Amino acid sequence: MKSLTLLSLAALPSIVFAHDFMVRRKGAEFNIAARHEHASAQSEGLEKRASCGKDIGSCPKGQCCSAAGYCGTTSPYCSSPQCQMDYSNGNCDGSKKPKDLDVYITNCTTPGTFALTFDDGPYKYTDQVLDVLKQNNIKATFFITGTNLGKGQIDDETTGWPKILRRMYSEGHQLASHTWSHQDLTASTDEVRQQQIIYNEMAFRNIFGFFPKYLRPPYGTCNRVSGCLDYATKLGYHVINWNLDTKDFENNTPDKIQTSKNTFSNGVSTNAKANAYIELSHDVQEQTAYNLTAFMIKTIKDRGYRAVPVGECLEMPVRTGTLLILTSSLQCLYTAPLLVTPSPTAATKDGTCGAKNGGTKCTGSKWGDCCSYNSFCGSTSGYCDGGCQIDFGKCNKWTTESALIVSANGLCGDKYHQTCKGSTYGDCCSKGGNWTCQPLALSANNTSTQLSCKSTGLDFESNFPNTAKCSTRPVLTKATIYQPLSDDPFKPV
Repeated sequence: MKSLTLLSLAALPSIVFAHDFMVRRKGAEFNIAARHEHASAQSEGLEKRASCGKDIGSCPKGQCCSAAGYCGTTSPYCSSPQCQMDYSNGNCDGSKKPKDLDVYITNCTTPGTFALTFDDGPYKYTDQVLDVLKQNNIKATFFITGTNLGKGQIDDETTGWPKILRRMYSEGHQLASHTWSHQDLTASTDEVRQQQIIYNEMAFRNIFGFFPKYLRPPYGTCNRVSGCLDYATKLGYHVINWNLDTKDFENNTPDKIQTSKNTFSNGVSTNAKANAYIELSHDVQEQTAYNLTAFMIKTIKDRGYRAVPVGECLEMPVRTGTLLILTSSLQCLYTAPLLVTPSPTAATKDGTCGAKNGGTKCTGSKWGDCCSYNSFCGSTSGYCDGGCQIDFGKCNKWTTESALIVSANGLCGDKYHQTCKGSTYGDCCSKGGNWTCQPLALSANNTSTQLSCKSTGLDFESNFPNTAKCSTRPVLTKATIYQPLSDDPFKPV
């Protein structure tokens, strides 16, 4: 028996060499390191580590399964992509979630910052709130609801809401989601919860070509038990609540609004160096627009706080989950990369369509028969004219002799047979990776002027509109515009 043991020990170097050779054949440094550590631990008489992987199983709790099939806790075992996630019980470094996801965020992380937030809009009082913010040079965050209070849908140009939303981002405010129609996400079914989030994304994309990755659930509830928080996390959202509630919706009369003022004043510490706040109010309340907002701004300034958008108070770049602020008067729209067009496979189930959505088609859908440039089903000009994807639904027919179509989706030029003249996007047709309608560029001086589209220095198509001049506009010394980037957490069109 003793001689058999000695023979086994004598064979050990050959076994180790053979195993190490197979690992090196896989060409992974981490495999070699993990194998070396595994062998060292055994040679030192430590407890033998469990093996893991396919047909073997997972590692014990707290350990990672290396590419070579051994369990451990150090970098050679837990580093991705070598670490085998399926057998590591969530311990691979690639399994760790980004900061602030799958939790409620209720407070700013930067002392001295103050995030004013407004829920439920846009509404008939939102412009007044924007006026007050502009007068005081304050940037806030608006959590947008898609259709509530009988206001219609936010992406319907006839309602006037798209114009207000464009004003929000052009003035430097952060836009975020407050769901489609303000349903309780915790109490909702999975289907309704998905609809509430996705439909609002669709509306944002119809207006801007992108959508935000910050979400405030209605009533502040989106718990894990219901599956809501995990679903929002899966979609990449930061779930934002608050640590100061003005209760303005309970005090929306001239004789009661003082109660909300007192609540706000009593809730804000005079020690700005050690405190920070995410405040909750509503731009759908008249007294908030004409009374409370100005009071909050004065209180914030008097007590030494700096009012910023939510993203900034969380120590994130403004473009993380929102948009990048640039000192430019032009909005640069993202153009999707060329996709290989699959054959249409099935009718849409959620209103999306086209190559990037698995080839689903719009024909016969309740949303409309046309598949838009942005890959959504609809029936109006923005869906059925320029950029309409004929392979995935119906499209309006036109010829080169037909009158130009006023752009309802921001696209323009000969390719789309659409003009910017008279559109809500601006009168100039700019080539920024794709022909898109843009506002007239602003000059550096402080007087009114009449500029041509080409005066901006960008490449403009002169025939769309059929005039060499754009409209006369007041000229500002500086304009701030958001620009979505391809590496943004925003999902580009």
